[in-house]
Amino acid sequence: MRVITKGKIALAAAATAAALVLTGCGGGTGSAGGGNSSATSGELNLIAYSGVWQDQYTAAVIEPFKAKYPDIKINYASKRSSAEMLSALQGQKNSPATDVAIMDNSVSTTGNTQGLFDKIDAAAVPNLANVPDKFKNKDGFGPVVMLDAVGLLYDTATFPKAPESWDVLWDPAYAGKINVNAPPSLLGLSLTAITSKMEGEDYTKSIDKAVARLKEMAPGVQTFAPNPDEYQNVITGQTVLGLGQNARGQFYSDQSNKKMGVTFPKEGTVYQINTVNIVKDAPNKAAAQTFVDYALSAEAQTAFAKALFYAPSVTNAELPADVKDRVVPTDGSLNIVPLDVEFLATARDKWTDTWKRQIITK
Repeated sequence: MRVITKGKIALAAAATAAALVLTGCGGGTGSAGGGNSSATSGELNLIAYSGVWQDQYTAAVIEPFKAKYPDIKINYASKRSSAEMLSALQGQKNSPATDVAIMDNSVSTTGNTQGLFDKIDAAAVPNLANVPDKFKNKDGFGPVVMLDAVGLLYDTATFPKAPESWDVLWDPAYAGKINVNAPPSLLGLSLTAITSKMEGEDYTKSIDKAVARLKEMAPGVQTFAPNPDEYQNVITGQTVLGLGQNARGQFYSDQSNKKMGVTFPKEGTVYQINTVNIVKDAPNKAAAQTFVDYALSAEAQTAFAKALFYAPSVTNAELPADVKDRVVPTDGSLNIVPLDVEFLATARDKWTDTWKRQIITK
């Protein structure tokens, strides 16, 4: 088991969706591109996460990008989840208003199959060469831009020692003190896959055993939609156990005096992987390629790892030891339950419906 203790992880939060416009200076020259933008001037319309993710990505990546390319104006449309981003892009399909999307790869896979995204031109995005093959899309679409993993959140006062197993979610001693984000949240989807493995079944063939087990857990769950979020629920004492993600947990651990911990139980966990994607028929494709190239640079990847503890996806990013110790490992040392994103893209709606009809009882 890999445990991230009080001083090594803890909470995270996502704020309400909003739109933020980041302006740059005018004018500039560059090679020809889509719309009114060139590779070094014009506009770029980005859709990505809201809340602390937006705050930290803006400071660590967008502001330095603007300093390097002052003639590219960035319009940031923030969404709480990848599912919300996908819905927005589906509504724009016939007349795209977005250039770049950063979202979970289980959702971007759906966008790829629906024709929402373009393949990446390696010549226009030279930093793609630093992304290892395991983090590249096999069909050439947007690559992995950062990685995280799902963990078990716990109140450090209730659990001086981190729980060792996911089985603690079924312990009657904590009934009514648990929060679980139900699907379509990746947290709930991940718990489904993890529980399926615990029950000895292949989730790509059946989740019947997992569903039966999760139904046993459900009466002890205080909420399947934590408010304001899964992290604050534990920090404020509303619950003592929950599901969360390492990166945001690290950030909020530092903000909360280590009131919450996160551990990766012995049965394994699931990676949460974000990809960076160029929208098909993007109005500002040249500027989009410039931004994607910068997002895959060692500079940007290292800066965001320091800011919000996401693991880099490029091989040339060098992290300080104290940061490297807090991001999720990608070297095979963590017990990972493989999440088949192509399968999940087809099963997400069915699993969500199954949770609504059979697992969520209140």
